[in-house]
Amino acid sequence: MSIEARLVEAFDGLMNSPAAANTYKGDDAEYITFNYTEIPDDFGDDDAGHYRALVQVHYFAPHEKNTRATRREITRRIVAAGFTRPSITPASDANGQHYVFECEDAEAV
Repeated sequence: MSIEARLVEAFDGLMNSPAAANTYKGDDAEYITFNYTEIPDDFGDDDAGHYRALVQVHYFAPHEKNTRATRREITRRIVAAGFTRPSITPASDANGQHYVFECEDAEAV
């Protein structure tokens, strides 16, 4: 299963809107987007054996919402989907809450 499919499946049912790759195009105030970069890794015989994926999951919510339980659930679902335990960076601004969950994964070439 692809990284994108695993992330969409991991967040299925968490909130009203589904997780979206790169850009969310809906009207909900609370949503998740994600992106990732694949880097060749595990070199042998002049070629990479794996791609290491640097994954970012972005959680957006209104300022007035208490997001503690949702943020814990996002972390739990990331780990349950087979990704590394994420680091979490608050990136909120005047528009609302924004948390960035950064984790990794690897796939064979």
